[in-house]
Amino acid sequence: MQPVWTEDDRLATLRSYRVLDTPSEPTFDDLVQLAARACQAPIALISLIDERRQWFKAEVGLGVRETPLDRSICLTAMLEPGLTIIPNLTNDPRFAHNPLVTGEPHLRFYAGAVLRTPDGVPLGALCVFDRVARDLPEEQASTLTLLARQVMSQLELRREIAERDERLEAARQIEQRQALLVRELHHRVKNTLATVQALVGATGRSTGSFDEFYRSFSNRIASLAKTHNLLTEDYWQTASLREIAVNELKPFAESRQPRFMLIGPHVELSADLAVPVGMALHELTTNAVRYGALSVPAGYVRVQWSVSENEGVRKLHLEWSEFGGPPVSEPQHQGFGTMLLQRVLPMQCHAEVEVRYDPEGLRFRMNAPLVERRLVPAY
Repeated sequence: MQPVWTEDDRLATLRSYRVLDTPSEPTFDDLVQLAARACQAPIALISLIDERRQWFKAEVGLGVRETPLDRSICLTAMLEPGLTIIPNLTNDPRFAHNPLVTGEPHLRFYAGAVLRTPDGVPLGALCVFDRVARDLPEEQASTLTLLARQVMSQLELRREIAERDERLEAARQIEQRQALLVRELHHRVKNTLATVQALVGATGRSTGSFDEFYRSFSNRIASLAKTHNLLTEDYWQTASLREIAVNELKPFAESRQPRFMLIGPHVELSADLAVPVGMALHELTTNAVRYGALSVPAGYVRVQWSVSENEGVRKLHLEWSEFGGPPVSEPQHQGFGTMLLQRVLPMQCHAEVEVRYDPEGLRFRMNAPLVERRLVPAY
């Protein structure tokens, strides 16, 4: 009768027990001792058949923990129903030339009870060896079969305990992650509300009418929301600098003539850096649309960044450059955008900032340390 399992199925089932290459355990050591004593045999093994070897969860009398498959007698025995008894290995053509028979330890007698899962998949055998040819009395055969069932019961129990521990550990990690998420969300909401409050005051001071205030404030809140959308995709942890820039410059992405260039490696910004950088790019874009390079058809913007490392500290270098716009001059009064670039970024991000009003186009440079630590671990 053909088995209902394939070798791939059998190997997958064996690995599901998570037992291969594990240390010795008293429960299994005791069972091989009992098998050796009950069968009056000098050698006893719990043999598990892997794809390239037979590995012994427990052994007595052999002195090794594994052998190649070409020396395995259990490989043949586990495919037989019930108990396999070979009174004299030298008389069996399947094993007469086995190195363990022709050489040390000169095995002669073998008896093995298959280790079979509840689904009928064989994993190996509980076996005993002797150095002399002999038979196995019925009482010893029954005991060996009984002990093999006990080995299988212990393997089942061991797997259930391992799976339980994995579930408990997964539940602990989920609970820890949820607690960290709540902490981060609380922190982020407080920061966002403080940012909105600051936006209200700063926008009110820099606008001359309610309509202008409403328009500027709404645009800034929309920019803030775009950055927050990127952050929530990663549980309030990081957002891609390129995506932040694209969010601000998206209205110019479909122009027949390129209006902006983004040059730089993939960089993830922590939440505390992503929000002010997103707001800075919004103010630079708004200014470029009103007065700078994006206010005329031929103008364009280049956003370039890189990351350097010095004494274990990684820094972001970001540069905004405008080309082809109207002549630039330094503004007569400081608005919210200028204040954000020159005062808020250094204060919030420990950034070094430079704003140059070159006649050929505005230049903005920023160097800021990157925050590497994630509060909430990734799945």
